[in-house]
Amino acid sequence: MKRTLLAVVIAFAVLSAGRASVVADPSELSSVMDKYVRATGGREVLSKIHTMHTVYKSTLLGHVIAVETTVKIPFFFLQVVQPMDSTAKMTFGFDGKTAWMQGADGVVHILHGEKRAEIISEAVGANGSEIFANRWPTVVTLKPAETINGKSYAVLSIKAKDGVTHDEFIDPETNMPVIERVVEENATSISVVEAFGKGPMGELQARIITTTRSDGPQVTSVLREAQDNAKVSNSIFAPPLSSKGASTI
Repeated sequence: MKRTLLAVVIAFAVLSAGRASVVADPSELSSVMDKYVRATGGREVLSKIHTMHTVYKSTLLGHVIAVETTVKIPFFFLQVVQPMDSTAKMTFGFDGKTAWMQGADGVVHILHGEKRAEIISEAVGANGSEIFANRWPTVVTLKPAETINGKSYAVLSIKAKDGVTHDEFIDPETNMPVIERVVEENATSISVVEAFGKGPMGELQARIITTTRSDGPQVTSVLREAQDNAKVSNSIFAPPLSSKGASTI
């Protein structure tokens, strides 16, 4: 599972979790990562995926919202968020240097600080930087195990360079990343994968994700479209020229 979908992540679910007190050694981290990589499709399969395109849909405040994401290795990222009953949309992108967003008014904003960090984490996480070290500098550590509803989960902490740290909870039976936790400056979000499936190349794909965040409502996102290895130009990931000007935030 990759990081939470930018415009539909929401409300913090309180997990009744207990922590172990022993920090794992490097060999234990290696073992957990090996199982994680195999569960997500295996390095050989994942290395054959050069571009990915997905569309998730969710319902928020009575509106059906589509989140269309296109990624291209090693770090390119484009995400369009649009209510299905409106022509208004928000677009987020990263081209390896510039993180940006374009609002419904057409104005392009160059992102800095935490907003930039969030986009970078989305971008490189979607490109599997925790698995392929040559794509973006990313540090993975194994945190103390946490117990939720009687089940003990290995917890991987993933920190991409210039990004936001997030935790992946690994199911001890399937080795799949079933829960993601992101603690940001003003909010904490928890995403739980309710159903997995296989993507076009056989990779693990989250089909249904329920996300809660401490500052918003709960949202369930359902995968509606998925495509791998379509031809995608690098130019679509760069900030677009805006007739209404640009600003920095």
